Amino acid sequence: MAHIRIVYGTTGGNTQIVCQKVAADLEERGHTVLVERCELTDPQKITDCDCLILASPTYGHGLLEMHFAKFLPQIEHMNLKKLPCAVIALGDPKYDLDYFLESEKKLTHYFQSHNGKILLDPLKIAKSPLPYLEKKVVKWVEKLDQKLTAL
Repeated sequence: MAHIRIVYGTTGGNTQIVCQKVAADLEERGHTVLVERCELTDPQKITDCDCLILASPTYGHGLLEMHFAKFLPQIEHMNLKKLPCAVIALGDPKYDLDYFLESEKKLTHYFQSHNGKILLDPLKIAKSPLPYLEKKVVKWVEKLDQKLTAL
């Protein structure tokens, strides 16, 4: 089974809730998962895994969460060398209907421009994640598990 690293930014805690649910479901499927807040992560170690998941909410007019916005430049020099990757993005249209899930685009672009291998469509959650934990998140984890098992 895979060793998965989830690195996330959060201010209000919603992204953390989703990442912990993803981790718990992946562990139930036999994977080893390390969940880390981006401000506590050693940027040099993010590729020490079989799959890297980056997760951030979007604030304001398409801004990454403040800690994640500081973290991303720290890993700008990385070559992911086809490392399997996935994205988790949260947002709320009350901030800006045009940009409320912009973190998905930014994290996907990061993986694409650093030679990561994106395994599946991003997990995108609008508004509170609580109604999505038992269906949408579980289905996304099932798809991720299938992709990891096929590697």
